[in-house]
Amino acid sequence: MARLTGKNVLFIIPMDYYLENQLDPLVAIMKEEGARVLIASSKFKEAVGMKTGRIMPDLLVVDAMEGIIGDSFVTGGSGTRQIIGVFHGVILIGGNGARLYLWKEKLVRLLITDRHRSGMVVSALGSAVPTLVSAGLIHQFDVAASKDKHTVKELEKANVKISDEIVAGYDRIITGEGESAIKPFAERFIEEVIKTSLK
Repeated sequence: MARLTGKNVLFIIPMDYYLENQLDPLVAIMKEEGARVLIASSKFKEAVGMKTGRIMPDLLVVDAMEGIIGDSFVTGGSGTRQIIGVFHGVILIGGNGARLYLWKEKLVRLLITDRHRSGMVVSALGSAVPTLVSAGLIHQFDVAASKDKHTVKELEKANVKISDEIVAGYDRIITGEGESAIKPFAERFIEEVIKTSLK
């Protein structure tokens, strides 16, 4: 049975140079589990992958701040309006573009801190992990992350240790080393999202 029916999962990708081998399998897993999946980026243009991938985001990061306009309608004193849904889980995807377009992106940081404060799940893979650090979400625990020189340098600068594990996490924050961690990362993410309240 699909475990994420009724849940919304947001993927945030760099507007260029995202890793297809992180995004594609995770999107497939989340959809298979019944989640409503949306992909956001900083620019509403086709994103170019690290290999041959190309994908058009569903929405801008700024629009994701407000949640999702759902299909449910409510009729009240002021007429009929659509219900806004929330993202129960957010996954940041790595790639060479993560350093350029995610690490210091203010709206991404605002969105993930808001989701975490609201009791939802935030996560990042590979070179996208420093975004969680710059958002102030990583404090006392080790992270699983890409071991490329830029990511390692950024994490060392913030005194964050890289774990020997391929998946690490604490308090609804999950980090993964990269494509090698897709299955255990997805499983840990799903388990946490299941616990979030439906809104």
